[in-house]
Amino acid sequence: MAILITGGAGFIGLNLIEELSSLGETLIILSPSDLPSTFKQAFAHKKISYEYVHGRVNHESDLEQLFREYKVSKIIHAAAITADQERELKHTKEILETNLMGSVNLFEFALRYSVGQLIQLSSGSIFGNVGTHDPLIDEVTSPVLPETVYGISKLAAERLAIRYRRTRGLNVTTVRLGLGYGRWEYDTGHRDTLSLPLQTYWSAIRGESIVLYEGGGTDYIYGTDIAKGLAIMLTKGHSPEPLYHLATGQTWSLEFWLRNLQRLYPAFQYRFTKNMDECTIGQNGPLPRSPMSIQRIQKDFSFQADYLGQKAFDDFISHQEFLRSIK
Repeated sequence: MAILITGGAGFIGLNLIEELSSLGETLIILSPSDLPSTFKQAFAHKKISYEYVHGRVNHESDLEQLFREYKVSKIIHAAAITADQERELKHTKEILETNLMGSVNLFEFALRYSVGQLIQLSSGSIFGNVGTHDPLIDEVTSPVLPETVYGISKLAAERLAIRYRRTRGLNVTTVRLGLGYGRWEYDTGHRDTLSLPLQTYWSAIRGESIVLYEGGGTDYIYGTDIAKGLAIMLTKGHSPEPLYHLATGQTWSLEFWLRNLQRLYPAFQYRFTKNMDECTIGQNGPLPRSPMSIQRIQKDFSFQADYLGQKAFDDFISHQEFLRSIK
């Protein structure tokens, strides 16, 4: 039996490999590109194994070959193109084919090959400009109004997953993630907006002076916590509800992060502005939104984020040092 992670060479996928390696199952990564060599060495150092399959979720022939070769028992569908406006203008069709039709392909193959469980990852981008409508965003009652092709594609995939669950008996659960950051984040070529924590870390180690938007910082969640929450859901095998938020339930503090960076790298300087045009980092970041409620996932899966505040920062720095040590 095998667990398939689509987009497994991406940031969330790598955290999942690390988290799920203890289950003793074969881990299959489906991705257009393999892991960077440094990450391969890091996993070898940690004695973590996986099987890489070259392919795309929007190519049915790739999926056909994979499902014939492996007995896939569970799927975490993390493959997506997270596009900025420039890519959206040039590659709208590709974004929709990957994010929406790629999901449909997986639903159909999961039914055809009797896959026991599928977890589909979604995004807070579906809330768009109404993300601050409620002080705490609820899975059901809070309004959604995606602004981008990425957000529109993720919302459409959410609704399709719920429809497949209700009308075709597919054991699929959609999980909306808070903004991820932490271990293993890198520029994959499919994720145009890297996290503020990573971008500011790069500036800090270079001793730069940066300008950030005063309203920056939102519902960031550490990648290790994302992987832990998904592993809990995967192990349980079924969810009472079709849709969950996986987040911290609180607002992440950008200023706390920056103060910690400045403590480690004294040459690093920063200031805040209310004028987005002055910003040197974060201009293309996600729209501000309230924290996502985690009452539902707490009730059904007893999930609680572990990596908050100083613990998350210290782990992040420790991981960066570990990666540098094996280069």
